This record gives sequence, C-alpha cells and structure tokens, in this order.
Amino acid sequence: MTAVERLKNCLKKGELPSFEVIPLNRPLSFHHYQDWLKNQHEAEMNYMRENQDLRENPKSQFTTMKSIIVFEQSYFPWPETSSSPLKNLKIAHYARSKDYHLWFQEKLKNIITSLQQEFPGEDFKAFTDAVPLLERDYGAQAALGWVGKNTCLIHPQKGSLFFIGEILTSIACSEDKPQPLPDFCGSCTACMDACPTQALIEPKKLDASLCLSYWNIESKKLPPVEIRDKMGSWFFGCDICQTVCPWNLKLHKLSPHYFHDQDEFNHHQKYIKNASPTEPTEKDLTEELIWILTQSNKSLMKNLSDSPLSRAGGRGLKRNALIVAANMKLQKLKPLIETYEKEPYWTELAQWCLKKLV
Repeated sequence: MTAVERLKNCLKKGELPSFEVIPLNRPLSFHHYQDWLKNQHEAEMNYMRENQDLRENPKSQFTTMKSIIVFEQSYFPWPETSSSPLKNLKIAHYARSKDYHLWFQEKLKNIITSLQQEFPGEDFKAFTDAVPLLERDYGAQAALGWVGKNTCLIHPQKGSLFFIGEILTSIACSEDKPQPLPDFCGSCTACMDACPTQALIEPKKLDASLCLSYWNIESKKLPPVEIRDKMGSWFFGCDICQTVCPWNLKLHKLSPHYFHDQDEFNHHQKYIKNASPTEPTEKDLTEELIWILTQSNKSLMKNLSDSPLSRAGGRGLKRNALIVAANMKLQKLKPLIETYEKEPYWTELAQWCLKKLV
C-alpha cells in the first residue's frame, strides 16, 4: 500500500468532510487571477495583490510540502452555533453560525493529530483561507466541483454552500489527478441575471466594486448611493448569486433555513415552487438594529467575537444597520438615526437615511 493510499484510509476513518489528495502544483487559473487584478476588479482589497509568488507557487514558502488535501464542509447543518444575538437580520448563509475560521480550523488540526500518529516523519499544515492559496482552483483540480459563472465551486450533488479547507503535506502523491468535473452551468445565467448590481460582469468574473458583500463586509467606506439603494435588507453579505443557482435550489428548496425573507424568495419564483419562506417581523428587525446602533464598537466586537460578523468591525456593522433601516422604512429608528446625523463621520449617511424615511 502506498503512502497516499494509507493517507486516504486514515482520512476516511470517522466523520470527515469530503476530500481529495492532489499534487501541490501551480494553480491552473493563475492567469485568470492575474487578469482580474490587471482590470482592478479587487476594488480596495489590496491584500489580494500581495503574495502573488505564493499564490502561483505555494512551495516557495512551504518548501517541504508536496501535496494538498482539499476538503469540503457543508454549511448545513450548522456544526457550531454562534453566541451572536442577531437572529433575524438578513445575513449570508456562511455567517449564520460560529466563525468557520475557528471551528473548521480546529477540525482540520484534529485531523492532523491523527495523521501525525500514522506518519510521524511527515509535515502537515492546515488552512481555512488564512493563507493566499487559490483554493477554488485546487478544489476544481481535485474534482470536488467546477467553478461556476458565479465564481463559486459547485458540485452536482452538494451545490456550492460549503466551506473549503486544506491540509498541505510532505507526502508525495501521483501526478495523476482525478478527472475534472464538467462545467454543468451550461447556458444558465440565473446568477448573473439575479445580481442586483450586475457585479458578475462576465461568466466567472466578479467586479468586487459592484458586489454587495464587498460593501457590507470588506469595505471600510460608506457605499455610494446607488449601492445603498440596492442593498435592500442585506445586513451582512449577499447570497443571491448562490441561492438562485439551480444546483443549490435542487438541494435546499425544502429547507426552512434556505430563504431569508419574501424579497429573497421572489428572486426564485422562476426556479422553484411550493416553498414557504418566513419573513422577520418589523419588530424583530427594529430591535436588533437598535441593539447594534446603541452599542459601542468595543461592545459589538465583544458580543460578536465568535461570529463572522466581527469582520466588518463595529463601524461597518453600524453603517450596515443604518442602510437596512432606511431601505426597510423602519420609522421607529428615525429618532436614533437623528442622533447619528450630529456626528461628522455619519452625517451624510444619516441624512440619506432620513430622506428615505420621509
């Protein structure tokens, strides 16, 4: 039995996410990544331009590593529950539980502990997008999916609502890789058609400067007015380009947690029937937005320390809360928004919100 066969047998023991072992070579789509940067589609995510040598050749930093084990871990059911008190705001699926950087990383480290017992002389390192690896590329090379028009890795039986994690290892494997999955997107353009800002400017090409998730997670700035209007009730992230995908609808159309509210359900009328989404009440939304807008930034980070929501920072969460309050016409928040109008940083956004509430 080869070392890789022993490795796979070890990985198959217990409840582990789907995986495949492939050589740690240059990503096949690196040229696509370079073109994306050349066209400045990363917006102000300057970290995307860093460590390009590592992205092209991971062995330049991880000199002993020869192979990569790529894992898929479904969002559902939630492996870990976050202590976040926010239960009703529209939040991207991946961010509704405990931060995956915490629990998925721990899960991979536990796998490494088992592997080191079987292979005491080998090296292993686990990552959950904490280093600049083009992980969707490696996922496609490992036949764990194809890269869809929405830029996500999609599997015909699992859709795209899953996390990707990696373990690099010094164990060498054959250069023979699994047969890549065909691109089953076909002529479908549901994701591109449904994007409210047309951020998917071409199949498999996202302009981050138009993406709602960029503006309510990554960006530290106040979004332009045309973006604010299209954010609707999205408080953190945006799932539209994934949830309209027929490969996800096929799997999740009967799942009660799949739709956020009636607005999101309306995006799916063309693709699905017999679903019964629930919509948070105005009272629930108002209470949660008031909580956000009356907390200090420090208090928000403390209360959301194990949630992906903390990535936006206290100021970012308050920005998002103000925009949602305005777009949802929550009149009860008007007095609170007026207090923000008096603070220089918030004046323009607060005035925009108050005009929307007239």
